Amino acid sequence: MSKIEKILSILGVCTLVATTACSATTSSDGDADGMAADMSMPDTTSTGKDTTTTAKTFKSIVIWDKSEDPAFRNGKCGSSPGSDIDAVMLYRGGKLIGAGKVGSASYDTSKSTSCDNKKNIAASAEGPVNAHVYASSPDTGYISLNGGSIELQFGACSDGSQDPLKCDGAGAALDIQDGDQIDFYEVDVTYKPGSGTIMDGFAYDGCVCYSDQYQVDVRTAVGVDAGSMVLQSGRGGDTFTGTEAWDVNKFTATVKVM
Repeated sequence: MSKIEKILSILGVCTLVATTACSATTSSDGDADGMAADMSMPDTTSTGKDTTTTAKTFKSIVIWDKSEDPAFRNGKCGSSPGSDIDAVMLYRGGKLIGAGKVGSASYDTSKSTSCDNKKNIAASAEGPVNAHVYASSPDTGYISLNGGSIELQFGACSDGSQDPLKCDGAGAALDIQDGDQIDFYEVDVTYKPGSGTIMDGFAYDGCVCYSDQYQVDVRTAVGVDAGSMVLQSGRGGDTFTGTEAWDVNKFTATVKVM
C-alpha cells in the first residue's frame, strides 16, 4: 500500500466531495480550489486453446476537467478555476517508480470558458508533489485546468527516490502496465494544516480547498485518442474527486485466435 493510500484510509477523503471550492475565495491570489528492472518489463502473453490474452501497456495519461462549474462558481471567476493538478505518481509492486515526466506535459485549452486562467503552466503538473496555496502571495506548483485537459507521460525518479515530495520525473519514460497504481494529487483539504498527509501545511489554514472533479484516460500513444481507456475511480464511476489513488488492474484484453 502506498503512502497516499494509507493517508486516504485515515482521512476518509471519499467524504470530502461536499466541501466548497477554493477558487471561490476572495483572497487576492484566488487560492487553489525506479529501478531498471521495473522499467523494462515486457508485455506478457499467455495462449489458451482458442484465445490469446495480452497485458496492455499505455504511454500517457490525460486528465480532463470535470468540475461541475470549472470556470464560473458562485457568480464570480477565481484565478484558479477547475481542477488544480499538482502531481501524478506511478507505483509498481507497491514501489514508487515515477512521476509526471519533465517536459512531457501538454495543456489543451480548447474548451470554451468565461474566465481567465492565471495558473496555466503545464509544467506545474510535472515532477514532485509541491503545490502551495498562500493567503496573500501567488500560489505555486499546480495547474488549473479551467475546463481543459492535460496530457502527461511518466518519468522515472532519477535518483531512485521513494518520496513523492522528491521524485522528479526526470528519468527515462515509463509505460503504464497492468497492475500499476497511479496517485493523483489535486489540491484539496489534504493540503491544509492538520491533515496528517505529506502535504500537511502546503495550503494556508483558511483555504477552503475544494475537491474538484476530473476524468482520466490512458493512451496507447502520446496525443492519440484512438484506443484510449477511461479509468474508473475508486469512488465508483469514471469521476475522480480531489487527491485520489487508483489501482491499475483492468488492462488485460482477450483476443480471439482465428
